[in-house]
Amino acid sequence: MPRKIYKLCVSYDEAGARLRQKVAEDVKGASDFVWQASFRDLEFAELPPGDGVVWVYPVFMQSGRTVTETLPELLRSLYAERGLSPALEFRPVWGAERTWNLGVWKSLEKELEHGASLLVVAHGVTGRELPPEPSDFLEHSKVWLPKGTEMALAYFGVSPSVEEVLPSLKGKKVLVLPFLIGEGKHMREDMPSPELAARFGKEVKILPPFGTFYLQAEHASRPAEPEGGAEKKSDWPDMANLEDVRAWYLRQFEETQEELERIPEYGAMREGAAPVIEQIAKAFAGVELGNGIGLLQADYRDMEGFGEVFRGLADSDERHDWTKLTAAMLNHCFTALCFTDPEGYRFLVPAFMCCDLRRRMWSCMEVTCPEDFAEWGLEATALLSADQRRAMEAYVDFCRSCREEGGEDRKLPWQWN
Repeated sequence: MPRKIYKLCVSYDEAGARLRQKVAEDVKGASDFVWQASFRDLEFAELPPGDGVVWVYPVFMQSGRTVTETLPELLRSLYAERGLSPALEFRPVWGAERTWNLGVWKSLEKELEHGASLLVVAHGVTGRELPPEPSDFLEHSKVWLPKGTEMALAYFGVSPSVEEVLPSLKGKKVLVLPFLIGEGKHMREDMPSPELAARFGKEVKILPPFGTFYLQAEHASRPAEPEGGAEKKSDWPDMANLEDVRAWYLRQFEETQEELERIPEYGAMREGAAPVIEQIAKAFAGVELGNGIGLLQADYRDMEGFGEVFRGLADSDERHDWTKLTAAMLNHCFTALCFTDPEGYRFLVPAFMCCDLRRRMWSCMEVTCPEDFAEWGLEATALLSADQRRAMEAYVDFCRSCREEGGEDRKLPWQWN
């Protein structure tokens, strides 16, 4: 019998409530209820039932003591007071996420004037090793921000502090990104002042805290509805115009390809992947889309598009040879496996797996699923042959051997039985 799985999103306090709500929406399944709470005033009444597994999503920027020690102890204590002891499985802190970064980096690039420096300021930790999330973010930023952008990291309360780092920056203008979830004491009291910057011949611009900055970037990427008779001023297509949607996809694929080529080692096949690719190619040889939902149609469904445009996109979808689906197409439409049908799944999944093995995918997590999605996954994979299932198992085993694909909480649908 499948385990009962509950989901709990926890922010430090209510300053992170907006972001916590967004995270809850993102992790919510088709029929899930996601519990939400604040660490600072956590009560048992806010927690999920204790008769199963609780997946805890810490809406924190860093994996410090609060997340790794205090929060788990508090949750266990609250449950123990009622004689309960659910299994607690902690997800990585939100600040370690990678899927949101692209929008953040695009917004940062717009903020960075020519010659400006970027200073990321994060929570310091006294008496123990600094969490990796701020430095990881800066390391990945080197790929996505303009080449040559000067970047530095400082901390509140420990070295290197803002006062130590600011004078060493070459740019006269400094963009300060607080590595924080939301507004709070650090935003009110600890940001570098214009007077401090002037002492070192600098000008500073303080961005919103990271969580707020992300929400603003995410909101800016949504389609904007024109008011009255005003012209549409959005990068998104006219969702009711088939030709506009088709042209939009072509532009997106071009932009995605440019972004992919900036990734280090892009296109360099993973060591040892060749036999797995060969097994996948053999198992799915000759598979066609038939009457299934193709890549563009599935992505359009994800955008909540239906009707005549949805039906019209069938003519634009590749239907006969899955090897013709390019890396740019697969990366842009990376959620397609979740929005296709069994025929479409059988046609698309080998393309996603081979693209990933050739190091051309940002993420291919949709091949596996958590237990609460196993029923959906069994339906999606219903048409797969035994050889095709074995090829998928070989792919997942290979990815796990590289420590890149899921864990015990993500398996192929039939592996949950």
